[in-house]
Amino acid sequence: MSVKSAERVLEIIDYLTATEKGATLMELSGELGIPKSSMSQLLGTMTRKDYLARTEGNVYKLGHKLITAGNRARTGNDIYSASISILSETVQKTGETVFLAIRSMDEIIYLAKVDSDESARTTAQPGMRKPLHCTGLGKAFLAFEMEDVRRELMDTITLTSYTSHTITDREELAGLTAEYREQGFSIDDEENDIGVYCVAAPVFGDQGRMVAAISCAGSKPRMLDKKQAVIEEITRAAGRISETQGYAGGVI
Repeated sequence: MSVKSAERVLEIIDYLTATEKGATLMELSGELGIPKSSMSQLLGTMTRKDYLARTEGNVYKLGHKLITAGNRARTGNDIYSASISILSETVQKTGETVFLAIRSMDEIIYLAKVDSDESARTTAQPGMRKPLHCTGLGKAFLAFEMEDVRRELMDTITLTSYTSHTITDREELAGLTAEYREQGFSIDDEENDIGVYCVAAPVFGDQGRMVAAISCAGSKPRMLDKKQAVIEEITRAAGRISETQGYAGGVI
């Protein structure tokens, strides 16, 4: 297979990763600018190898081999391995669901979710992507990334409204993230899921740069009743995970 064909395969995977409904041959050909005949050959090979799956309606979606590979990449991540026991302890202490995420461009990717039997269910799941501006985890990145990264993200991200509480004003969001940076944690107040309140904190690496974030989420009334305790637990857990990554203090 030529390098050009390899690039096209990756473009197909990227496109289908970004859309939940999948795409037809014609849609993929048009969107990616790949001739129909070439696209047909690529899709046929990827389907036979189980990297793609084709529905009865001739819609192509990611196949089970990519799901397996994605899960292996997620659980093989060093931060995942270092964090999972700490996240489990934090669930026991807070009684709420705890998450771990990294940033990919202008989105977060959930690496881990440890459920509490008592906590409210959220739409987030491992492997899922969500925007930065309407999640506690995402706003942690907007608050604690390096200044030049923060500035670029704040200038370029799309502020789509997901609930009536989603912040869509750029200046308001910038003001809030500055507050979060000062206090050491960020908040999601029903901005992505109605009824869900979230506290998130940054995880830093050995160079003092943010490498991940963790959060604790639950029903708003329950979370507000124990907000200070949750803040203390989630920031303490983030500090412990940062230590596993070689962080010795000081933020760039």
